[in-house]
Amino acid sequence: MNADSNVLLLPLCFFGLYMILEAADWGLCLAAPLVSRNNDENRAILGLLKPGLDGNELWYFLGFFMMGAAVPEAMKNLSQTGSLALIVFIVAGALLRLAACVARNAFGRPVVMKLMSLFSLVALVVMGLTGSSFLMRDGSVFSVLGIFCALWIVLAAFQLGTLYGAVKVVNPLGERFRAAFLVSSVLTVVVYIILAILLKNHAGDSNMYGSFFWISLVATAILFVIAFFFTRMRHVGAGLAAVYLSSFFAIAIYLSAYAAVIPQVFPVEVESLKNAMDGMPGTALLVVAFVWTLGAFIWRMCRRKEVYEWKDHI
Repeated sequence: MNADSNVLLLPLCFFGLYMILEAADWGLCLAAPLVSRNNDENRAILGLLKPGLDGNELWYFLGFFMMGAAVPEAMKNLSQTGSLALIVFIVAGALLRLAACVARNAFGRPVVMKLMSLFSLVALVVMGLTGSSFLMRDGSVFSVLGIFCALWIVLAAFQLGTLYGAVKVVNPLGERFRAAFLVSSVLTVVVYIILAILLKNHAGDSNMYGSFFWISLVATAILFVIAFFFTRMRHVGAGLAAVYLSSFFAIAIYLSAYAAVIPQVFPVEVESLKNAMDGMPGTALLVVAFVWTLGAFIWRMCRRKEVYEWKDHI
């Protein structure tokens, strides 16, 4: 791994933190119209979005700020292909989910849930497409790599969201979440294998994509298989833990391609990044973001199940 790749590791880790921490919320909104059968179940799903103010977006914007300082040419390409739309989707998604978990009666209507699902789908597709443009010298958004990036991000969020729902809401909605995870698993695996191969080819003979790629890919596959069988046997809590671990390795492969390819495509301005970091309250901001987001994540993992009254059997 060369020095320029090392410089990019911190902002890429910030992007990875956002993807890991926020994926379940995007996935819950995506899956809601597919698993919910009435307004009570819609409100139960919206309750899973609590606490709403989780601070995860801070990691995304820290990464965005640092990438802009370190690789300004890449950011110019990104700005031409939808950086404003990307920021709008990130902010609007956070505000929409906050409003939804506060005003569950208003947002629990089927038409509103479908609109939230459509918004989440479009937002995740935009993230995948615009993110892949970092890897293109001409800033191209619509490429085979970009399409599979978008597909994987949508499916990965759907998988985390459905499995979190299976763990944190009572049956029968929880059982439908579990079934949605199992049904979508094969497609997710196929898409990710294709994406991993595309990323490997795109990275070329980079040293950082040698043994690390294969170790991470094997770890991703093994952990996902473990998650599938745990979930199939209805040990959904263990399945969720395995999926998070699998997602960690999958995202590591994904973002490592960026660290390998970006210095080959764009000049990395180390001094510019240092100057930008000197002008911001780095340590204090990072500590606040870490405590805030970690606290919200732990609360969500330990919270009680969302309970609702199922009336459809009457």
